[in-house]
Amino acid sequence: MNLYSLAKKFPNEDMALLHLIKTRWPHGVRCIACDHDRCWLIEAKGKTGKPRKLFQCAECGLQFSATANTLFHDSHLPLTKWFAVLCLMVEGKKGISANQVRRHVPMSYKTAWYVCHRIREAMQEDPSFKVGGPATTVEMDEMYVGGRKRLHGVKAGKNAKAVVLGLAERDGQIHMQRVNRASLENIRETVNTKIDPETPKIVTDGNQLYKGAIPRAKHERGNHAEELKDKNWTRTQTVENAFSLFKRGIVGNYHKLSADHLDRYLGEFCWRYNRRKMQPWLFDMALTNMLNKKPLPYKDLTF
Repeated sequence: MNLYSLAKKFPNEDMALLHLIKTRWPHGVRCIACDHDRCWLIEAKGKTGKPRKLFQCAECGLQFSATANTLFHDSHLPLTKWFAVLCLMVEGKKGISANQVRRHVPMSYKTAWYVCHRIREAMQEDPSFKVGGPATTVEMDEMYVGGRKRLHGVKAGKNAKAVVLGLAERDGQIHMQRVNRASLENIRETVNTKIDPETPKIVTDGNQLYKGAIPRAKHERGNHAEELKDKNWTRTQTVENAFSLFKRGIVGNYHKLSADHLDRYLGEFCWRYNRRKMQPWLFDMALTNMLNKKPLPYKDLTF
């Protein structure tokens, strides 16, 4: 869904609210406390005096809004603005910065930053997500993000780099995550938790760390120097292409990322990449995730 079709489908706040209600409760509104199916729509005044549409449970008497206990929780931003930002984020192949968001959708930078992070929280794979499987080849590699420290020398910058491990199925899905350092223990843990045990082949470059972390029967090591002599292609080209695309997002959009939030940016990128053939449905998929996930308080983001 692009911005033009979004504006036609949701021209006002009531239409956006109706779509959100239908997405959250496709079989009818249910109480968020007792799960009773008899809830009445009422109007009340909020703290600012503006009218609010609430539901009241006929069983326990609880009054709740359509956005309560979701990632929209406690937000005073109109749903039409939320929907516009959501559309921009799911359609942006290389992501979009909070500064760019606030230029497209009028709001403060702080609000835009918070909204973007809540949407990123919805664009995360399930913790049980794995790549690979029978008859699937998985490529594995590492990349380094950031590390530039002015007036502190090259060594300080190198030590400040964030290490990211990447897994990619050929013509399939990817997974990237930050690790404290590229060690045998971290690589082995990633292999055990994020690669399907039935994967027949795991391809890496010549890094010696992979040799001890991957079962010998499955491991295929490449040699970039030899591979690039004859053609501009390597055995780990798929995962390297994913790294390159993510770094283009950093250089062109974000310019700088905090290592504390790096995993959320990686999750957003992987979620969008893994659904690249589902473009018409990305908006509703992300919206459903936002309604099914718990609230993300601002203090949890700022530590």
